[in-house]
Amino acid sequence: MAVKKLIGKVEFKDNLAGEVWLVRIKFSEDLYFTPGQYVSVRVSEAGERRSYSIASLPSVVEGDKRDYIDVLIDVSPMGLGSRYFLALKVGDPVEVLGFLGKFTVDEISLKPTDTLLFVATGSGIAPIKPMIEDLLVVKSFKGKVVLVWGMRKESDLYWGEEIERLDRDYENFVYELVLSRPEEEWPGNKGHVADIIDRLSFEWGNTKAYLCGAPDMVEEVGVNLAGKGVDEKNIIHEKYA
Repeated sequence: MAVKKLIGKVEFKDNLAGEVWLVRIKFSEDLYFTPGQYVSVRVSEAGERRSYSIASLPSVVEGDKRDYIDVLIDVSPMGLGSRYFLALKVGDPVEVLGFLGKFTVDEISLKPTDTLLFVATGSGIAPIKPMIEDLLVVKSFKGKVVLVWGMRKESDLYWGEEIERLDRDYENFVYELVLSRPEEEWPGNKGHVADIIDRLSFEWGNTKAYLCGAPDMVEEVGVNLAGKGVDEKNIIHEKYA
């Protein structure tokens, strides 16, 4: 599908937690893309652009009208893109180029015996959440789907209800949240995503892994998984600088 320029408008902004914002951009047409892809957003009058993963599902069937995308913005770097999104108001126009990227699930190669392991740190969850929703809710994938999501502390957390609902409704979905800097009373997993992965027991040869987040995590976990027997061609990643 050819990349094209789209002009939308901000439908709403929501501060999900800390310095993480969700911005919904509404367009005048239904949008067809593959979960996991991203858009290039014009963030200055000079035409400078920044890339953001799409955090929502596309139109998937006739009659399923989705004329918007959600983008998840971590404004903590306070770079050009952060300042642009913080300044946006409801109704403001937004120019994007879409749809881009190959951080997607190859549905043709999927087998019911496959385990799909998704590993995210921080806002690296943005493309992964719709990828998982597409597999479970839209495609009714019956293999095991595992999400390991690493965050720093409790005040950083968001999307808990949405992901826990998937955990409750789909027996083949497993969710592990881990905090690297939790309060002492935190009852859940403590440490890093690599610690959780080392506790998992899979048929690693039948595992496909999708990694998104900090470059050091992506590299460390990728080497770890390859050492466990995951075929390197089945370790797909997206690094967030």
